[in-house]
Amino acid sequence: MSNALANVNQSMMMWEDNKKLEEIRKLFAPKLSEMEFQFFVGLGKASGLNPFTREIWCVKYQDNAPAQVFIGRDGYRKAAQAHSEYDYHQCDAVYENDKFEVINGDVKHSYSLTNRGALIGAYCIAKRHKSSRPIYVFAELKEYSTGKSLWNAQTGKPATMIKKVAESQCLRACFQDLLGGTYGEEEMGEGAEGGPIRHKESKSQALMDKLKAAKGQVIDAEATEVIEAETGLVANNEELENIHALLAVKEFAPDRVKGALAHYKVDTLEQLTSAQAQDFIGILNKCPDKE
Repeated sequence: MSNALANVNQSMMMWEDNKKLEEIRKLFAPKLSEMEFQFFVGLGKASGLNPFTREIWCVKYQDNAPAQVFIGRDGYRKAAQAHSEYDYHQCDAVYENDKFEVINGDVKHSYSLTNRGALIGAYCIAKRHKSSRPIYVFAELKEYSTGKSLWNAQTGKPATMIKKVAESQCLRACFQDLLGGTYGEEEMGEGAEGGPIRHKESKSQALMDKLKAAKGQVIDAEATEVIEAETGLVANNEELENIHALLAVKEFAPDRVKGALAHYKVDTLEQLTSAQAQDFIGILNKCPDKE
């Protein structure tokens, strides 16, 4: 048995364990309805992906909006490579000085490692065993880049990000029977179809922005930033800063903070997982603003 198949089988066992399902729901799908959660579980079983390693997760942006299932780039790779019809796939970034052309679905791409010019986008091709031709996808940088965080040309990794978009879209298209109806988080940039629902800025958000700006941070409440957490499930700095700002804005009493920590079974805010931090942020946002 291949390593890919072994990993998938191990992950599938998780989706059959009731205790694990309770933990998955609490950490990765706390706002889902029962029907939405069952869909999430069904997809988890079918794909063999592991939510604890950020291969698959689910987000519900509004109570009256449908939940959206996200799969990480590594999750798309794992599910595709374990598929019985997987043949191969390849992906690369394209720059303005590259020699790049597509003729009848065949990609011809060559370049030197110097003076490649500006980044244009990325392509991916993926093929099933029984298909006569591979699936081809080209993702243009201008359609997805926010210019912020990892999309920033000077301080980020825009080539890596746009390759993730192309790869996720191509593998999803090639294995629509398994991965259809999901999204890659990198697709959620400004202009991306199916992006998260944006809310009108509230008094709380405005005050949070002022608090962050006072710390020298550049804030754009309308931008959707893609953050690649290097610490696994641990809450990242932005989530913790949002919590601290909301606690100040809402004038959350110390005893209530202590109660929240007890609820999440941690001693400090820094010990929260990313999912717990997002849940706490949601609770704080629902509390009335102090005049």
